[in-house]
Amino acid sequence: MDEFAINGRNYKPIRLLGKGKGGYSYLCKWGGHRYVVKKIHHEPVSCYKFGNKIQTEYDCYSYLLKLHIRMPRCIYVDFIQELVLKQYLRGPTIAELIKRKRDVGKYIPQVQAMAKKANQGGVNIDYYPANFLVRKGRLYYIDYETSKLDKRYTFEVWGRGYWTGKKGLNK
Repeated sequence: MDEFAINGRNYKPIRLLGKGKGGYSYLCKWGGHRYVVKKIHHEPVSCYKFGNKIQTEYDCYSYLLKLHIRMPRCIYVDFIQELVLKQYLRGPTIAELIKRKRDVGKYIPQVQAMAKKANQGGVNIDYYPANFLVRKGRLYYIDYETSKLDKRYTFEVWGRGYWTGKKGLNK
């Protein structure tokens, strides 16, 4: 991947940040600043059935904003190229902290507060630790994914085990 041309600017990829169910996220540079560019993929995912992934990404972000879930700002969505330009936040993910054997317990009240907002809004967010980043002591949900509320996938039932080490980090 040479560059992502988005809204008249070319974003140069520095490195792959990760691959999720919906796409690949890259740390990119433009004008001396860093951004995240997510490129939607259409690889099969056995546990999910997607419709229009780029529209879903935008709709989920918009809904999470209304629920006041703390997350990086979505700067631009290119619906044709299926690219999402996001604010880059520097900091470790909860998954990285867990792998370094750091105590993430102090962030559980913040994820529980997000879970409460999401559940009151009728949705689940993806509580897997790689989807949460810590910056200056504040927790951010860096994935925009939501799903219809299902009690089996709430933080307390599904996510907490990953945060506390009772489930493996093999996603």
